[in-house]
Order: sequence, then C-alpha cells, then structure tokens
Amino acid sequence: MKKSLDGIKFDRRRFLGMSSSLAVLGPLAPGRAWGKPDYRNDKNIPESYIQNRDIPDFHIRSANPFLGVDVASWTLSVGGLARKPLRMVYEDLFGFKTYSQVSRLKCVECWSAKAKWEGFRFRELMDRVQPDPSAKYVGFQSADSYYESYLVEELLMPRVLMVLRMNDQPLSQEHGFPLRLIAPFKYGYKNAKYITAIKFADSRGRNYWANNGPYSVDGTIQPGIDHPLDFGKKPLPINGGEVFHPFDERP
Repeated sequence: MKKSLDGIKFDRRRFLGMSSSLAVLGPLAPGRAWGKPDYRNDKNIPESYIQNRDIPDFHIRSANPFLGVDVASWTLSVGGLARKPLRMVYEDLFGFKTYSQVSRLKCVECWSAKAKWEGFRFRELMDRVQPDPSAKYVGFQSADSYYESYLVEELLMPRVLMVLRMNDQPLSQEHGFPLRLIAPFKYGYKNAKYITAIKFADSRGRNYWANNGPYSVDGTIQPGIDHPLDFGKKPLPINGGEVFHPFDERP
C-alpha cells in the first residue's frame, strides 16, 4: 500500500523544539515517579540510556547502551562503491515515497512482536547514489557503534523497508530513531537501528553479532518455535522466513 506525504510540510524547527522540551521534562518526571515499571535488564545502566528492556508488548534491544541520536546533528551518509555518494539530514528522508506494512520482528531469543511500519524502499537510495555494478553487498553503521551487512538483492525484496514511523507515530529513540531497517525474513539482530551510514562494497563485511556473539552473518529466520509477546508467549511453530501467526494481519 502506498502512502503519500504530499501536502505535509516537515517543520524542522517545530520538531526540534518539541524534542528539546521532552528532553527537559524527562529528568523531571522519571518513569518510576509516575508508577511506571522499571523494565531495565541491567539496573546498573542509567535509566536515561537506550538499553535492553523487557517491555511486555515489544522488547527493546540495544547491543551498546547509549543516550540516543541528536537529530540536530545527525546525518546519513550513503556511499562506498557509488557514482553519486550523498549525505542527508533528517528532513531529506521525507522526500521518498512511503509504504506501510504490518510485520513481525522475530528475535533469536525466541520472542516476536508485530507492528505497523512505514518507510521507503531501499531501491530509492540506490537510484540516487547509483552504485557500481561490482557492489554486491551493503554495510550499515549505527549511532551506537553497531554494524550489519546484507546482499544488495536481499534489500530489494518487496517487504524490506527503511523505516521512519512505527504504529502511526515517528520512530521512538528506543526503536531506532531516526532511521531503522526492517527485513521481516531476518532475525531481529539484522534489523539495524539508529542508522548513520550505508556503504556499498564488492565484498561482504561481517556483522556485530558474528564478531561478538554466536550468530551468523546471514541471519535468515529458521524453522522452530516462536513465543509471541502479543499472544501471551504461547509457543507456536514457525516455518522459517518471515513469521506469521494465525492471528496476524497478512500483507
């Protein structure tokens, strides 16, 4: 389903003003002061950091806790083996055609959660930068020092999105603001968040969890059992690839 943003004026000044106001209010109103549960997995990490939190409806995962992205200074660089490398700021991302889908994020920890995602196709970035024919691979770099790699052909598959919005709201800091990747047929660790750089290459790079953990570079979802957070963690069999359950909305 296509969704056009024509007629919507992106007001950077207003957005930054709202962000600054929320940043000021945050320390004055910590979650527990309002009776909000503390879902941090590691209570030694300050609450203000983006970090692993087992929130019941959609867990938060961050390999490296950090304070989040300052949109005023954030840029996205797209280059490597490309004829027209470019650097973009946040409002530039809204110049692409947007698409919407409901899909599930499946974690190697054996849970999944679904959401509505909105964003643009990777093909649009390729058309802008014109990668060299020898560029068969793509590397992603994130603001929290995370990194990931893909085959170009994987990123061109129909339900892969460069995501700007989640559940009809701008991406939150925890879920990857200002830009994240959703590839529903890959485990969650392949779905890079807080993206700052995209690089085309003629050889495949590794990824963070292949270098720092037991997970593969490929990361395609395998057959097995899933425990969906939005269905009481009832054990459900999966066939591998993109995960659908009987109660899910189909594309």
